[in-house]
Amino acid sequence: MGMTDFNVANKYSSVVSGMLNELNVGARVAWLGQKHPKNGTDKFIYDSVMSGVNNDLVHDFYDLNNDESDRSFVWDVHSDWDIKGYDLVLGLRVLYLCDSKKKLMSNLARVCKSNEKVVFDFMTGNPALMNGRETFVKRNDSQTILPFFPELYDGDFSVQPNHDDQVVLVEDFKNSGVGFENILTFRDNVKRRFYTLCEASCDA
Repeated sequence: MGMTDFNVANKYSSVVSGMLNELNVGARVAWLGQKHPKNGTDKFIYDSVMSGVNNDLVHDFYDLNNDESDRSFVWDVHSDWDIKGYDLVLGLRVLYLCDSKKKLMSNLARVCKSNEKVVFDFMTGNPALMNGRETFVKRNDSQTILPFFPELYDGDFSVQPNHDDQVVLVEDFKNSGVGFENILTFRDNVKRRFYTLCEASCDA
């Protein structure tokens, strides 16, 4: 677990814990891209969030490496998301695996229409100096999405994609009929990437 993970977990945990504590008792929560806690692995952020939760909720876990058992479901971020009927859907540290902005926007619209509240986070690429300007890139010709929300960043930045379906902008949400509400944006002090925790929403 690197320093960046601790930094992100500390920033996210109190905010997300507060959301969970505000839900009604017995509310249903979907964790996308989260292994079931019983697996005992890759649950650092989950544990950090839940350490501040004192609410009695129903938690379901969706991840490619889960099995189909009680409150555990096999889910692939690259599939068509069939997630319905939840009071809160959380997707933390999972969207960076997506490799198509269009597919992501379609899935966000789908999940927003079928659930009460939807919260995800986005992470920029790594900064590199290009033409005298700090520019966010995905290294090694990575095809995964490259979120870029300059209106939320403190400074003048640019972005350099590897393909034309890679960069995710705030306006892409609007064009897809998905609302975008910034909850928290910060820059980590190790890899210098920007992280944005946001609520996605859309009309019924």
